[in-house]
Amino acid sequence: MLQVIISPAKQMRVAADTFAPRGIPPFPARTERLYRELVAIERAQGPEGLRSLWRVNDKLLAENIDRLHDFVPVRDDAQLDDPLVARAVSPAVFSYVGIQYRSMAPEVMGFTELEWLQEHLWILSGFYGCVRPFDAVVPYRLEMGAKLAVDGARDLYAFWGDVLAQAICAVDDPTTVVNLASVEYAKAVLPHLPESTRVVTCIFGEDLRNGRPVQRATASKIARGSMVRWMAEHGTVDARDLEHFDVGYTLAPDLCSERNRERVLVFMHTP
Repeated sequence: MLQVIISPAKQMRVAADTFAPRGIPPFPARTERLYRELVAIERAQGPEGLRSLWRVNDKLLAENIDRLHDFVPVRDDAQLDDPLVARAVSPAVFSYVGIQYRSMAPEVMGFTELEWLQEHLWILSGFYGCVRPFDAVVPYRLEMGAKLAVDGARDLYAFWGDVLAQAICAVDDPTTVVNLASVEYAKAVLPHLPESTRVVTCIFGEDLRNGRPVQRATASKIARGSMVRWMAEHGTVDARDLEHFDVGYTLAPDLCSERNRERVLVFMHTP
């Protein structure tokens, strides 16, 4: 089974004008524990404690403190029928508003493409761990790399441990994970994957420097979103088909590599 992992976006919204969520993220108790820890930080250190954790300006600090105060823990699917909860949540794939998600453009996908996303895509998250596209989420601020120690775990990587990899690979075995996540988020999953899991990491280069691809953050986010959309449109189920991706980039076979169970596909920008 092909499973794709991508990063979240910092910018979020409640997407009230889209489809209704189909369920909740897989780790509600862990998310609620993180919520309680954020509340405890505010009580003990005031807004400055959250500013240090979130690394935000005054406007974003106030916005995200309001979100924290309005947060309602959702512990089971039945709560989604509560009008109060329904107004606060929306499907994850429509809730993130970053560059990658604008490039993916799920709001203009057809039913078949959206079903492909739901079956094959995972969005990683510091707050939720990992979510399917139609899982109900609320806007939040908590990056995976945040310096947050919880319950003896020194950071969020330790807090989440191997449960994200277990969830992603629970659908079927063997699993091939297509890694379209940033380094910050990929390292919450890749080190914990079962030995039987194959990994395909895609890199998008703009030019070469000393024979190596030069990646640029914004361009890579656009390319990742385009690749997810391309896979959904083509109904991709075999990672070998990724070699035919041609939206602004083409495969550079001489730059690709394979080591152990991970294959790195390098795509270079085509003017």
